[in-house]
Amino acid sequence: MRPLHFISLLVSLLILGGCTIEPPLHLRRAVKMKIDVATPVSEDDLWQPDWKRLWDYEWDTEAFGPVGYPPLKAFRMHVFTLNDTGLPKSHSAYSFNGHEGETDVFVGIHDLLFHNIGSEVTLFRSDDELSHVNAYTRIISSGLKTSSLVLTTTQKALATKVEAEEINEQVAYMPDELYAFPDPSYSITDDTSEYDYSDGKYVVRLHEDLPPRSFIWLFRIKFLNNHGRVIGSKGGAALTGVAESVDMQTGMTATQVVSVPAEVRMDNKSNPDMMGVRMLSFGIPGCDPYDAKSVASAPKGKHWFVLNVNFSTGKYKNIRIDVTEQLRSLPTGGVILLEVDVNDFPPEDTDPPVDGGGGFNPLIGDWEEENGSATITY
Repeated sequence: MRPLHFISLLVSLLILGGCTIEPPLHLRRAVKMKIDVATPVSEDDLWQPDWKRLWDYEWDTEAFGPVGYPPLKAFRMHVFTLNDTGLPKSHSAYSFNGHEGETDVFVGIHDLLFHNIGSEVTLFRSDDELSHVNAYTRIISSGLKTSSLVLTTTQKALATKVEAEEINEQVAYMPDELYAFPDPSYSITDDTSEYDYSDGKYVVRLHEDLPPRSFIWLFRIKFLNNHGRVIGSKGGAALTGVAESVDMQTGMTATQVVSVPAEVRMDNKSNPDMMGVRMLSFGIPGCDPYDAKSVASAPKGKHWFVLNVNFSTGKYKNIRIDVTEQLRSLPTGGVILLEVDVNDFPPEDTDPPVDGGGGFNPLIGDWEEENGSATITY
């Protein structure tokens, strides 16, 4: 898969102290690193070339936000200083608002890592060896109970057999948009010939890419034979079998799987038989989503799209659809089209539980709620 070009980093190294004509840089001398970050992310590089035509959904961007990737508002730089054997001996992290910042860094060899911050749900943790930073979200439920099984129109036409498996996965918060780029073994040398010299300052420029590390799938659900029966989704949707976390240095996703919930939008204005869901996750477990060979060798597993629908009669139904093939063919996100015949899923015999009010209640009757916070930790 060809490299993606999303974020350019402009790094300028300025000698601290008074300016003289080409002063020598000595080992352990601190230099000032000035960073300028930009995020020209294009969904066309990640999704199907004709994704806009496939989406064909009147999404209220002003109310619900963009369907694609917004620019970052703040970022963090990790500096892992390496010892003589090439192992990290210290770790420093610097946070910046906007897309610019500067800090002091000593001459030496460093593993650098850049990523955006500011999310209320995405968390970061470093391992004891200071060699990796992982992004993850908190667990909010012990799992989804069994839901009804539905074949889409496409699956029926292909005579696809869908096994009624149990979904025994913890449920985690859906991550926000995450961008990350590692630059291992970056050398800040005391050899002045390595730098440009301008206006009394040594300057080095580093241009790199910072691709997304959480991925967006747009689910467009069209109801056949609806006739006004399905009127919305009070409980929302969930995507199962996705990675619990991602290693931001290597880009490899965890093999541990979770389900992630999302809100559902009904296109009541232009097409009352259409639902849309914007779903984010860390993607296919156990692979680098940008590496086709890595994706092909990823552990096998199922991905279910679990959807709550409400009927005009006041009844509800939770259904699940096998989307394994579609999702695995789009490892960095894209549009997944589903056509579901309303005749295939009659409503439950009981009324949906009364909502406690004041918030999103994912998948009515199918959550085992647990308390938890959603603050960022470093």
